[in-house]
Amino acid sequence: LTIEGVPPITGRPPICRKALLKCFFLKTVFQINSLRKLTRFLHQYPSFRASCGLSFIPHISTFSRVGTWFREEGIPIIHEKVLQELNLGLIPCVLIDSTALRSSLYDSQAKWG
Repeated sequence: LTIEGVPPITGRPPICRKALLKCFFLKTVFQINSLRKLTRFLHQYPSFRASCGLSFIPHISTFSRVGTWFREEGIPIIHEKVLQELNLGLIPCVLIDSTALRSSLYDSQAKWG
């Protein structure tokens, strides 16, 4: 699975989005509740940093910017690529969350018609 980012016009070469996604998985698995604690964790445990594929630890602002990108654009892109690699199309269905709906049997204001 390859995750493409926005190619830089100027500045440093980009850090692999896949490696940063692995860092966010670590953040979730180890219940790390801030990006500052995540960078401290990666400093403290270089084996995890290496398993993510990072040779150095990015700045907190990089994690913040990439986290925003994943939330806004990245996750739908990853979902689409996973479906493509599995040769699955989108399944036409409708999902309705009915947890907040009350049964009409007990609802005195329910109207049929």
